[in-house]
Amino acid sequence: MPLRSIPLATIAAVVLPWLLTGCSPEAAPPAESPRVVEAHVIQPDNGAAATRLTGRVRAAERSTLSFELPGRVARLEVEAGDRIRAGELLARLEDERYRLVTEQRRAELREAEALLEEKRQDYRRHAQLAERDYVSATRLDSVRAALASAESRQATAAAALALAERDLALTTLTAPFDGSVGARRAEPGERVTANQPVLEVISDRQGFEVETRVPETLVGALAVGSRHVVTLPALGDRELVATLRHLGTQPRSSNDYPVILSLASPPPGLRSGMTAQVALTPRRSDAEAGLPVPLTALVYGDDGAAHVLRIEDQARLARVAVEVIDLGDGWARVRGDLAPGQRLVARGVEFVRDGQRVSLLGEGPERYH
Repeated sequence: MPLRSIPLATIAAVVLPWLLTGCSPEAAPPAESPRVVEAHVIQPDNGAAATRLTGRVRAAERSTLSFELPGRVARLEVEAGDRIRAGELLARLEDERYRLVTEQRRAELREAEALLEEKRQDYRRHAQLAERDYVSATRLDSVRAALASAESRQATAAAALALAERDLALTTLTAPFDGSVGARRAEPGERVTANQPVLEVISDRQGFEVETRVPETLVGALAVGSRHVVTLPALGDRELVATLRHLGTQPRSSNDYPVILSLASPPPGLRSGMTAQVALTPRRSDAEAGLPVPLTALVYGDDGAAHVLRIEDQARLARVAVEVIDLGDGWARVRGDLAPGQRLVARGVEFVRDGQRVSLLGEGPERYH
């Protein structure tokens, strides 16, 4: 069909849409979706890793009982583990010899007192005669000296009796407080020397403490009064807060120094002698302080400077320069414009940039908690 015979309206209907389509601007690309990253919540930290040691639970108040005199053990009234009351009789030495000595000293005192009374009467009589000049001054002085000697003898006899009675009393051991018997160190019929341990007793009054030893490299990083965590395996791994009460100044063996921690609230069932796991957290100087972040959160520039990407409001990233203080197993300790509770990009940091919006995996904060 010749072109001139085609109606103008038909040509417009076919060509005009084609021209409009070809000349229209290019369609805008779809908006970029936020990249998914894992986040880490910065946790408060005192800048120190815990050192785990093994310790032993013991009573805070305890005593080793012994006789101050030598002798043969006549009786032991208690066994290990028995409950005791303050003042209760626990052990006794054979006391026949001490009783005999006490009786002898008591007789000597009676004799000395009788002699003293005789000398007093003699002096009073001579003093009256001297007032009438019936007795010379020399004779009166002699009687007065005899009286003084009798007084001294009576005082000596009284002191000797007191010592004998004291020795007799020391043939018994009594409980110094309410508590229990930790151990027996002697048996009936056994001859013991003065101050030889016979019984170990434990008090209930002051609670319990944990004793452990720390290497010399840790001594300077601990402080009396600091708080630490004690775990008790025998009580289902019960965790307790303990306060460092004593830090030894002399090593017990090699380079280990004794450390004693007081337990704040001893749980029921705790017994002296139980094993304890002690987590000691040493203090650090201000120069060592910092916050722990995952190694995967660090980004290094061409100049070697490190930074992290902090997640701001609306999940937008902000670059924060940091100083790396220490590196550990999967973690770094850093210093910078950071605070506990803030969030960082923990994984995927190489795929995002400052100012970019991101999407967070729901499990991120927990995973790196």
